Amino acid sequence: MSNNSIESPLISAEELVNLMPQPQVKIFDVRGRWNGDPAEAFKAYTQSHIEGAVFLDWTSHFVEPDTPLNLASVANEAVANQSFEALGISEGDLVVLYDDYHHMLAGRMWWAMRFHGFTNVKILNGGWKHWQSQGHPVSSMLPMVSKGAFRAKSNPELRTSLEELIEIKDHINLIDARGVKGYQGRVDDPRSGHIPGAINIPYSEMLDAASGLFKPREALLKIFQEKLPNLATTDTVSSCGAGYSGTVVLLALQQIGMEVPLFDGSFSVWKMDESRPVAKG
Repeated sequence: MSNNSIESPLISAEELVNLMPQPQVKIFDVRGRWNGDPAEAFKAYTQSHIEGAVFLDWTSHFVEPDTPLNLASVANEAVANQSFEALGISEGDLVVLYDDYHHMLAGRMWWAMRFHGFTNVKILNGGWKHWQSQGHPVSSMLPMVSKGAFRAKSNPELRTSLEELIEIKDHINLIDARGVKGYQGRVDDPRSGHIPGAINIPYSEMLDAASGLFKPREALLKIFQEKLPNLATTDTVSSCGAGYSGTVVLLALQQIGMEVPLFDGSFSVWKMDESRPVAKG
C-alpha cells in the first residue's frame, strides 16, 4: 500500500552539487557491467569521476564472498561491517551512489546498505551520464578514505529468501524486472524463462530512454497500476535474474511510496533445482 511518508530514494544532480561541500556527504562510484571486468570499471573511475567520489566495487562489497555473483546473496553482518569500514561509512553520513548501468548496480548497493540498517542512502538520478551532460564537477583525483564505524543490523523485511518465496508466491504480486527476452526464455534452454506467476515489468520502463532519469512519479504510478491492478491490496515482491535489475523497480516503487522486498538471487537461484517449474512466453 502506498505510504506518502516514505522518502524518495533519489537525489538530483542539482541537489548533490549543493551538498558536496559537506564532509558527511559520501559519494560512491559504482560503475561497471554485468559480467564485466571490475578492473576496467576502476580504470574508468581513475580517469574521471564525480568530484570527491570513492570507487565502490559492487562485485566485492556487501555480497556473499566466494560465490558466483548470479547466485551470491547479500553479505552477512560481519562481511557488511568490513565494507562499511573500508568505504569510510559512519552513522550520520549521507551516502550517494551512482553508476552508468541503468541504476541497477548502484541500486543493488542501495538495497544492501538499507538491508544492513544504513538508511541515509540515495541514488543519483540519471547517474554518471546525466551528471556529465549537466557539466557538473568531475575529477581524476583519488580521495583519501578514513575507516568507517557504522555497524550492520539486518532488516529481514527487505529481503525475501527462496524458502519464503516458495511459501508465499501464489498469494503475492511477484514482479520480474528483466527485459522481455530474458523473461520469455529460449526454446533451446529448458531452464530459461521465469518463475510461474511472475509478472514482467522491465526495469527499462522505469526510466526515460533519452536522459536515463527515472520517469515522473505519476508515470511510474500509472505503469504499476496498469500491470498490477491489485497493487494496493496485495503484497508485492520484486525479482529479476540475480537480484540487480529488480532493485530499479524497488527504487521506482519507493518513488510512489511503496516499500517492498527483493527476492535475493531471483531466477538464478530458483532455477537451480530442476524440480522447480519454470514458465516461458
